[in-house]
Amino acid sequence: MDTFLQASDLVNTAAMLPAESFDWDNSPELPDFNGSANPIEQVINWGQGVIVVIGIIGILFAAGKMAIGKFGRSDLAADGVGGLVWTVMGISLMLVAIPVIRTVADVLGGGG
Repeated sequence: MDTFLQASDLVNTAAMLPAESFDWDNSPELPDFNGSANPIEQVINWGQGVIVVIGIIGILFAAGKMAIGKFGRSDLAADGVGGLVWTVMGISLMLVAIPVIRTVADVLGGGG
């Protein structure tokens, strides 16, 4: 038991050390648009962001259908649950496809 107490004291002491050795840079910066970025990688990153936004909209739409279905329209609630399943499966499929596309692009000479 003393070993656990000593380890706990060591962790607490390390946590209280001053954080002067860390260099935090909180100033926002725009990305470097001098053409050095890979345009294919940029398109894939934009696509991934669009997929996430569309997925959030789809989930909110399905949740709205379920909420409206709570007021006596059970067919709409069931449709919302079905839509939620299809939305989650579609998002998962698209997000799994992104690493596959990146791998194929690297194999074909994209280099990244």
